[in-house]
This record gives sequence, structure tokens and C-alpha cells, in this order.
Amino acid sequence: MRSNLRLLLMSAATGVLLCGFVGALIGVIVGSGTSILLPGLGLVISGLLALGIVCGLTGAVLGSTLGLLIAAIIILTRRRNYP
Repeated sequence: MRSNLRLLLMSAATGVLLCGFVGALIGVIVGSGTSILLPGLGLVISGLLALGIVCGLTGAVLGSTLGLLIAAIIILTRRRNYP
């Protein structure tokens, strides 16, 4: 017996964790062997780190949206007398 709020939160959190991890992993693989130069700050950042963070955050946003969409479909399609 899950309430609607708990179902929404659990599916959003699951989507964030899974898709964020997959996005970060893809970003790390794609960004291997690259570096990013920030001339105004005088920094050289590993492309591996930068793309891992950016792709991980993108995956987290898309994963939470997908998780909320799936939870909304479950809530709207289940029977009204079933808790």
C-alpha cells in the first residue's frame, strides 16, 4: 500500500539515481583524453570530469522527469478502490 506522494517520490528518486549514474558514466567515457581550458580563470579542467558532471546532471533531470511521468501514469490508471 503506497500513497500517491510516496509513489511519486520513490519513482523520481529512482529515476535520478539510475539515469544520473548512466549519464555520468557515458560522459566519462566520451570525455576521456580531453581537457578544457578556461582562459579567464587560467584553469585547465579534465574533460573527463566536466563531461561526467554535465551528462550526469542532464541524466538526473531527465530521469526524474521520466520517473514522475511513470508514477503519474500508474496513479491515473489503477483502480479507484485499490489502495
